[in-house]
Amino acid sequence: MNKEFVYLIAEKLYLNTTDEPLCNRNWLFAIYKALLIANEGDTESIIWTIHKQWKIDHNCRASKTTAKANNTYITNFDLALDEENNATIKVKFNKKGATTEAIECNYNSAAFTSELWEFKNPNNETVLLSAFERDQLFNASIQNAVQLTQPEVITSAVSADKPNEKANKQNKDEYIRDMKFTALNMLLDQVRDKYKQIEDQNQKSYLEVVIGAAIFYLPCLNSHFNGFISVNALKGYLNNERRVKDHIFPRKLAAKKLLENPLSLTDLKKQYHDHLAKYMYITSAENSILVNYYEQYEHHDLAMEAFQIEKFPTSNEAKFISHNELDRFILFLSGKNAQSKSKEELMGLLSVFRG
Repeated sequence: MNKEFVYLIAEKLYLNTTDEPLCNRNWLFAIYKALLIANEGDTESIIWTIHKQWKIDHNCRASKTTAKANNTYITNFDLALDEENNATIKVKFNKKGATTEAIECNYNSAAFTSELWEFKNPNNETVLLSAFERDQLFNASIQNAVQLTQPEVITSAVSADKPNEKANKQNKDEYIRDMKFTALNMLLDQVRDKYKQIEDQNQKSYLEVVIGAAIFYLPCLNSHFNGFISVNALKGYLNNERRVKDHIFPRKLAAKKLLENPLSLTDLKKQYHDHLAKYMYITSAENSILVNYYEQYEHHDLAMEAFQIEKFPTSNEAKFISHNELDRFILFLSGKNAQSKSKEELMGLLSVFRG
């Protein structure tokens, strides 16, 4: 299959995953590689080049450049699930003004080989973190297929028996989430009085860590993203660096808050979703700096200002409305020399992006 076609299919599937909390730019070229394996029998190993980049990322970007040069774009995209981990995609393209014949493409989770999370570059990084991330990637790209947002040029189909299966999965996931909240509330009720009686700070601190860990394993949803990213994380993401979730309410502090007073299950869920689960994106280094910021600073923004971490966008009115908008803006910044831009110049580009 023409590599520019492979890229465009990969991009379409990638954009379909951007509301998934684990989504990162590596997913784009991981999908690109999986499509090559599934359809071209690609056997090249995962390679880190002398230019300090993943070779598959370089190849993916080269295919993108070719597609742009040829003014190639998708005119029809039809995805059918053959089974749980396998899909058939039929695609038509317009290349240099001429529409192609329909091309059939296979897409399956098995094509995401273990090298993606086993081969490490000199920085001890892998393309994907684990098989779990692979599964999240694949499921997001398939399950959201019916939500593609360009009906004038794209159609999307899913086998007839899948909607009920998806609804059942959503109900099951919701039930599991409720059981986690119920279990945490039971734990808090058992520990709260004893916690208040403890005088040794080491013991109290340890209980806070334990409860904080329990909070960490509660569901992290797209709605918990507060719409902000640090300037360094934004620029780093363009250089294939990972963005890190920084919870505005650190887990240990969240534990202390939940241990203060009794809560109903409904109140616990509200506290969690409205406050404790909120996060923004920053770099790993910034995340380390902000650990336990509350011991010195009254709130998160003051700590960021003190540590000279620039928040983007610059106001609540301009914040991103979703992961999807953030990731589309990141794609928009490609080729615009964003690394040299100031925060104010990036705001100017955001205004252009939003039109």
